[in-house]
Amino acid sequence: METKVNFMKYLRRTILLGVSLILFGFTSTNSVTVRGDTSSTSIATSAPNISDQTYYHSSATQLAKMVHEGKVTPQQLIEHAVAKIKTDNPQLNAVISLREDQAMKEAANLKDTGQPFYGVPLLIKGLGQPLIGSSNTRGLVPLADQKATTTSSFVQRLQSMGFIVIGQTNFPELGLINITNSALNGVAHNPWNHADNTGGSSGGAVASVADDIVPVATGNDAGGSLRIPASWTGVIGLKPTQGVIEGDDTTPSSVNFADAKNIQDMQTLFNGMLATSNHSGDAMLKTVPKNIKKIPIAYSTKSPVNTPVSKDAVNAVKQAVSFLRSKGFKVVKANSPVDGVKLMHVYYLESTGTGTSANNLIKSVTGKNMTFDDVSPMTWALYQADQKQPTNADVTVQNELSLGSVLKQDNPV
Repeated sequence: METKVNFMKYLRRTILLGVSLILFGFTSTNSVTVRGDTSSTSIATSAPNISDQTYYHSSATQLAKMVHEGKVTPQQLIEHAVAKIKTDNPQLNAVISLREDQAMKEAANLKDTGQPFYGVPLLIKGLGQPLIGSSNTRGLVPLADQKATTTSSFVQRLQSMGFIVIGQTNFPELGLINITNSALNGVAHNPWNHADNTGGSSGGAVASVADDIVPVATGNDAGGSLRIPASWTGVIGLKPTQGVIEGDDTTPSSVNFADAKNIQDMQTLFNGMLATSNHSGDAMLKTVPKNIKKIPIAYSTKSPVNTPVSKDAVNAVKQAVSFLRSKGFKVVKANSPVDGVKLMHVYYLESTGTGTSANNLIKSVTGKNMTFDDVSPMTWALYQADQKQPTNADVTVQNELSLGSVLKQDNPV
């Protein structure tokens, strides 16, 4: 009961002030072969199993319940997921590495201690969520052979909740853009229309969930990297407020979490992460009104940066508004108080250091500074910009990142 209360309190605090959908068509002939172990490890067993359709249409919580009850084994769930990857991934390019044999061994050794996601296959993002022995390239071509030497605390906590990591998902170089496309890993294609991109930067994660490969896939989010691709593929993406869940991402503005197709899975995952953090939760969890329906939800069908909004996107927002109102929520139309153009400027100002970080990583492996041909134009531009930053740039960025600096003068909060 306490975990449900915690999550509902958090949702009350984090109701979206606006809803937007971005539609992006992207075609490419780029594809990438899944790296790592792709051998078939069939489990010869007389144990009960579930149908493919049951696997595809079940939540992670439901699958774990079936494992607890002996209706299916963790190994069989892995077989369902891997079979789906081998069938669909050549068209999607959502999964960039697979660890089937290791996952099977972990499944065989997994003990039932009541874990909420006991035996459920999981795909983790290939960026910012290292797992020892798995790819750790950051999407940089010069680092194509790099492997993680440690496992992040975020991934360890996922494993402690019963998940079995079966592979990694696609992302753009350094996670810098809101589509998934890189020279190293290729383009991620949308399960709903293979000619469209998935969005980004957690594009492989959302494609894996939308395609029913796994019910939950992890990602991370600084400027929309979980939420943007979720809106492009019709799944649930949540960026917990910074500091609520303890993280180990090296980027202060980035938060590790997940995309899923079931809100109960998100609730269970959120509370599991909160319970394993070194703090008892932010004070915001204790100050939200009990009746969430009394909190007005604002929405807008206008672009925050004054770009055109398609009729499909507007209709999607209106459908969401109608749904919320039908459930008794108070929804009001309002323009965003944030200057989107200025916010973009500040966001990219903060990101300039990423270019220098990329150079340092490449130099540590190759012994040379990176060149224009080593990285994407975006990474190169950020690197060049960072070389020209004043010595007090970090202070300037933090000042400009404060909410007050990006508010429209006629719309104070």
